[in-house]
Amino acid sequence: MKLCEANRKLSVEVKEFLQNVPDVKEESVTDYLVWKWGELDRKFNYINIKTFTRKEEGLITGADFEIELWLVGRTFRFPLVFQAKKAVNPFNSYVSKLNYPKNTQAQLKKLLSYSRSKKRLPFYVFYSIPDTTTRVMCANHEAQVSGIFVMDAFTAKEFADGKHGSRVSKNKILAATNPFHCMFCCPLMLLGEYFIHYFERIAEYLGVVVDQEIPNYVSLLLTGQWREIRQEEAFSIVIQNELTVYRVVGVYDMRDWDSPVSG
Repeated sequence: MKLCEANRKLSVEVKEFLQNVPDVKEESVTDYLVWKWGELDRKFNYINIKTFTRKEEGLITGADFEIELWLVGRTFRFPLVFQAKKAVNPFNSYVSKLNYPKNTQAQLKKLLSYSRSKKRLPFYVFYSIPDTTTRVMCANHEAQVSGIFVMDAFTAKEFADGKHGSRVSKNKILAATNPFHCMFCCPLMLLGEYFIHYFERIAEYLGVVVDQEIPNYVSLLLTGQWREIRQEEAFSIVIQNELTVYRVVGVYDMRDWDSPVSG
């Protein structure tokens, strides 16, 4: 299945999941997302960090970030860090949610600080149910089919700071996002220019991000060797690379990417 088709299908399934399980928490949506990802597309491999941390009582009280996702192509490698929020109701204190916890923006500031120090691209992923009036940045992709939308963390901070008002709607949030599957369907990604085109606020990160070496755990996931290593060695790699800050670490192998169909 082509990357565009696979991720569009996944976006539809996440939307249907949210519609049928309205009280589901972000963490459960993430678990569902990565499970279906791996089921739909063999180009995606991931580590569920919980399988390592639950055996070490006191090692970690909870992940700081939902997903670290590496997109690896022949001419690019983009390491993304996602924090997740639900955006289902037309209005639901979205500015306050981005100021979590207790109006401190501690979560958001940690995402920005961490991404800068670790050379990652900081994003928020919104699990949402769009409606007929929902619009996104990319005009060539129907927003209504998706349940997964992404926004760079700098734009998220503008919302948190009240630059778009103290009470914003779901659709105002989503208008500053793109559907997640868009990055797999856009010809700009093949050129390595997708993020700079749609998320120009992360431009300062791109120069150092794209030229860095691929970490050992990413290489193991790309080759499929991760499934062959012993539990003790895998645990050691998780600790050495400080991966316990994530719920999930995933790698999407785009080196043999079929040409996108639209953009």
